[in-house]
Amino acid sequence: MSQIVIGVDIGTGGCKTIASDVNGRIIAEAFEEYSVYHPQMNWAEQDPEEWWKAARITLKQITSKISSDRIIGVGLTSQREAFAPLDKAGEKLYNSIIWLDMRAVLQKNKIEKLIPPRRVLEITGVPVDHIFSAAKILWIKDNLPDVFRKINRILFAKDYIAFKLCNVKSTDRSMASRTMLFDVHRLQWSHEICESLEIPVDILPEVKGSWEVVGEVDSRASEQTGLPVGVPVVSGGGDRPCEALGAGTYREGDVNIGTGTGTVFEVPVSKPKPDPRGLIDCCCHVVPDTWEYEIIINATGESLRWFRDNFGHEEVYKAREEGVSPYILFDRMAAEVPPGAGGLFYYPYLWGARAPKFDLLARSAFIGFTHAHKRPAFIKSILEGVAFQYSETLQLVRELGVDIKRITMTGGEVKSNLWNQIKADVLGMYIHVPEVLDAAALGSCILASIGAKAYADFETAVKHMIRISKTYNPNPKAHSEYAKLLKAYQKVYEYYEQCFKILADISG
Repeated sequence: MSQIVIGVDIGTGGCKTIASDVNGRIIAEAFEEYSVYHPQMNWAEQDPEEWWKAARITLKQITSKISSDRIIGVGLTSQREAFAPLDKAGEKLYNSIIWLDMRAVLQKNKIEKLIPPRRVLEITGVPVDHIFSAAKILWIKDNLPDVFRKINRILFAKDYIAFKLCNVKSTDRSMASRTMLFDVHRLQWSHEICESLEIPVDILPEVKGSWEVVGEVDSRASEQTGLPVGVPVVSGGGDRPCEALGAGTYREGDVNIGTGTGTVFEVPVSKPKPDPRGLIDCCCHVVPDTWEYEIIINATGESLRWFRDNFGHEEVYKAREEGVSPYILFDRMAAEVPPGAGGLFYYPYLWGARAPKFDLLARSAFIGFTHAHKRPAFIKSILEGVAFQYSETLQLVRELGVDIKRITMTGGEVKSNLWNQIKADVLGMYIHVPEVLDAAALGSCILASIGAKAYADFETAVKHMIRISKTYNPNPKAHSEYAKLLKAYQKVYEYYEQCFKILADISG
């Protein structure tokens, strides 16, 4: 029987754990939810002990289904920016302030006065922002000085699980590069930034390669999880670069489009080249000598969900009767509508625009509907409006000097064959969909396979563990038609953009 690696993904909503053989076939999977706490307006916290509890439960479920002597390694991935502050004994001092939290805006402003923002961007590859760990550490320092004084080490979500499995306090480059404290050129903590912010470097964990073994499962963790004592645990990496790896996207010229509530373009590059505008993050990949641009598009999948929740009650009811997803019914309806939806455009800015427009005042809109437009046209316009964002974002990638030759796509939107084809037609490029859509968890399994020496290098591991299940070919005629529609779409936006401040002023 083939060897097995296990991947643990500590997400925002819960822990997803999978067992994969070294050929990338999923043997078992488990999921356990945990809570996000909101003790005050705009605050968002999680209890690191709940991360560990969910990891224990899912690992126990997995290990109960497979022979322990087949397990050769454990890989880890997680949400980023969030950390657990620990004392000398390794006990939690405070809940983890996660990426959704907005309390550190004042600290973000403080950082801009302590060190030039352009210098931060040059060193770290990311702009000064409250989302990153540095601002959260300063918030603790400013507001909970007694807690701050007791901090012996901070550990990020997946690294907290590694600590519980093998009693080692470390992280990897991909997580470190989301702190705003890491030099992405030298691949080490930036003493310049830490000194400017008066953050002690010694509270930051040792940094490893994502594929490196950080320790072995100890006897206590073995009892709690069912993992065999001595199984190697690799450092793992952040969810987005692991997702890219899990789609086979790790070389310059590739891009993975990770879809969901929003979308992230994950673009590997061979050298760290921060975006001088500070609009696009340049972080470390989980692959050696590789970095990646990360480009966020807001409200992509969420746009269709919003329509379902507000205007799709009939389809939800019919889908329940048929035993299918309402999105399947949406596809059937939209498939009958010609490209352009009869002059109806949708702009997916439900909570402002990140890429490609970068305007927090931007608002969503349906423009161009008449009495002749029915719900199928509105659905089609949503599918096309999101695809247009992808086209413009791909152009941003090219402007950064990356020649995109291959596109993979993962996540929830991939379930729609119609949407996938529209995107291929709009982009004028082939879109490859991997067999395993839980790409982040699979990416952590690939890292485990390399750490456990099942494979000698990433090329071999990816070749054996990733398979493309379907490829969408662009239709030249449709691409030509969409190219004309995109120009009109962009022109209409130029006029509509002038409305954003007016709308913001009247709605607050």
